[in-house]
Amino acid sequence: MIAPLFALLATGALVLIMRRAMQGERVARLKDAEIDDYGLLCPAAVTRDLVDAELVKTHLATGGIRSTLATDLDGRIRVLVFADELDRARRLVG
Repeated sequence: MIAPLFALLATGALVLIMRRAMQGERVARLKDAEIDDYGLLCPAAVTRDLVDAELVKTHLATGGIRSTLATDLDGRIRVLVFADELDRARRLVG
């Protein structure tokens, strides 16, 4: 009767230890994701609202500038353009 109880407690302890270990990795991955590395893209504008970001993106498209959106961990939305179009994009956006 004691052996099955001991096995159950040991399994529960292992599950708790593994969950703690995995949480640490998830936090580390989130911290790595906070780095603003968008490769060849640069932020031309930052908005708090998806509708505003889409308006900026549409405005840039009418000016012939391709763009994409990226959402930060805090919910802000960056409108990204290629580095060689950054100055022109910022002038268009204002």
